[in-house]
Amino acid sequence: MKTRLIGENDLEECARLYAQVFSSEPWNEDWTLEHAFNRLSHFYKSMGFLGVLLENESVVSFALGNWEPFYFGNMFYLREMCTHTRFQANGYGSRVYTALENELRANSVNSIYLTTEREIPAASFYQSNGFSYSEKMGFYAKRLNS
Repeated sequence: MKTRLIGENDLEECARLYAQVFSSEPWNEDWTLEHAFNRLSHFYKSMGFLGVLLENESVVSFALGNWEPFYFGNMFYLREMCTHTRFQANGYGSRVYTALENELRANSVNSIYLTTEREIPAASFYQSNGFSYSEKMGFYAKRLNS
C-alpha cells in the first residue's frame, strides 16, 4: 500500500468510500455518492486544499482539508478523514494521517484542528495521534431550517 496526494481524478473514488463509511455505524448518516462527491469537490476547489490517500488497488483511507493563514502561522482544518470499514483499527488511518502531517510540515503548516463527535471511536483515534480536547474553545451550531 502506498500514500500519495489526492488529485481531482481521485474524488469520485474517495466520495464512494466516504458515502459507504459515513452511512455505516456509528454515524448512520444518509450519504449518497452525489452528496459525498459534492462535499469533497467543494473542499478540493477551496484555497489551501491538501489531501492524502492510502491505496492498494483502490482507496483504503484518506484525509483532507484546507490550510489557512493565522497570526502565528499556517493552520490546517482537517475537514474529513475516513478509512474503509474493513480496514479500520489496523493502523491504516494512522498511516494516512502521518503522511498528511508530513505533507503539512513540508508546506509550513504548524497546527491542525478538527471537529468530531466526542463519543465515537474517531475521538480516541485523534487523541492517540497527538490531538487534545480543547477546554478553551467551543463549537456552536444553529439550524436555519425549521
